[in-house]
Amino acid sequence: MKHRGTVWLETERLILRRFTPADAETAYRNYTSDPYVTEYLTWPVHDSAETTRALLKQWTAQYKDRSFYQWAIELRSLREVIGGISVVDWQTDAEAPELGWCIGSKWWGRGLMPEAASAVMKYLFENVGVLRVTARCDAENPKSARVMEKIGMTYEGTLRAHGRNNRGIVDEVCYGILKSEFESGPASVFRRMRRSAQQLDRAECERILSEADCGVLAVIGDGGRPYAVPVNHVYRDGKLYFHCAVSGHKLDAIRRNPNVSYCVIGRGEVLPAELATSYTSVIVFGKARIASDETELRRIAVLIGSRFSADHPEEVRRETDETITSGRLCCVEIAIDHMTGKCSRDIMLERRRKA
Repeated sequence: MKHRGTVWLETERLILRRFTPADAETAYRNYTSDPYVTEYLTWPVHDSAETTRALLKQWTAQYKDRSFYQWAIELRSLREVIGGISVVDWQTDAEAPELGWCIGSKWWGRGLMPEAASAVMKYLFENVGVLRVTARCDAENPKSARVMEKIGMTYEGTLRAHGRNNRGIVDEVCYGILKSEFESGPASVFRRMRRSAQQLDRAECERILSEADCGVLAVIGDGGRPYAVPVNHVYRDGKLYFHCAVSGHKLDAIRRNPNVSYCVIGRGEVLPAELATSYTSVIVFGKARIASDETELRRIAVLIGSRFSADHPEEVRRETDETITSGRLCCVEIAIDHMTGKCSRDIMLERRRKA
């Protein structure tokens, strides 16, 4: 392992760089003054931009130490700092850093934190040469735990009454990933798109998933043969949801192997005169999980009902109650590991002309 310090990193939507005192105003406005951000953290809401500036001056002085890793998260489209990610602790003998992060609540649910954490983790494994990366959070903070899962970390246990934050003494959930797991993980499994110029960005993929009513679910079916079936879905916060009967081919397949793929066509039109098609599409890969208790069933059913029958809330409630009580409702959640979107050449050229 060789310390290399806080270097400039870039992702599709983010720039990860060193903080400067000039970031104080935007950092204060976007996250250090946000009480939702600090609820599960160990530091209090900043009372002014000057408090933020004083902290950033300390960090600026520490950047000369190559073992100091503290990144500002800058949103490219905004050109402002919206959060931070850092190495908060080291298990030096094990060459294992622990990551900590936060981002303004205005930007929650957009996949930005996993995007930043993945870039930092990649840098630590590939450039610094660490052997393991860990992270912890309050057991009552599932959003942070979900980030850990999205970047490939494995849940390793809960330490009871182990931490203190702004809520007091709390249980902490622990996650970790080994270098060997990182090297063989999802990032190395999924192919790059051959015609990368036609690739859609994540925001566009998420828009298509959110607006579409249905897609095609592909599972590993009986005898190892592929099995694809159309379903209606709802997309929310990086996950897909659908409901179905309580038994059947796709549920048996998911129980055997939770790895699934899902395809949505956002726009599809044959252009006979051009001997071509005009289309947008999104393909996701993820892990399917069958909802296991009544609370979760009800939550997913309400999501689906609100999406497809928003004008009939009483009927949705009555049907949800009846199907849950009778044991006729099954709901499935797909946690997305990877998504890719594509548009046809004519759409790509049209967008270039408008740009």
